[in-house]
Amino acid sequence: MITASLLTLTAASACSVGESGGGQQPAPPASEAVDPALKVKNPKNLAGISDSCQLLTSEQLSALGASGSELKPSINDQYKEPTCNISNDAFDITVDINTKNGGMTAANARKDNFDNFAPTEVSGYPAAQINADSSVCTVAAGIADDQSIEVFYAKNAGGTPEMDDACGYAKKITTEVIKNIPSA
Repeated sequence: MITASLLTLTAASACSVGESGGGQQPAPPASEAVDPALKVKNPKNLAGISDSCQLLTSEQLSALGASGSELKPSINDQYKEPTCNISNDAFDITVDINTKNGGMTAANARKDNFDNFAPTEVSGYPAAQINADSSVCTVAAGIADDQSIEVFYAKNAGGTPEMDDACGYAKKITTEVIKNIPSA
């Protein structure tokens, strides 16, 4: 189980939205227009968040089936920003903050670099389901025109039937994370 969790977390790092096969992509120039379809109407601000594990309360973790899970805050290798790894027997979750590499417009510009990229919406914010398969999914949500939050979810074993829908559960987690991001 530990080996599977470590492999999953390694995969999460390799599948981050900013990754395009050649490393970190620079943020789009400030003058680059935001795609109107991806414009954030009620922006939030991740800039002051130094520990992305704080983006889920103990009550939310309990409701998500993660009470008692090990939370490991660190710095994402790719973005050099806060990340949180949450793991238990049922699943692994990674919550990444992205304030330096553009919001959903930048991610959308790189959509052909992913195994799959399906635009969606989470809590009224533009989002995409990325590199999804039957047991893993990353949901990137633009919470400001130049910022996004990424939630990687991998199903391990057990848990509730709802957890079997990787993208559905990643969206549910992302919804909970968004609730705790301060308004801009």
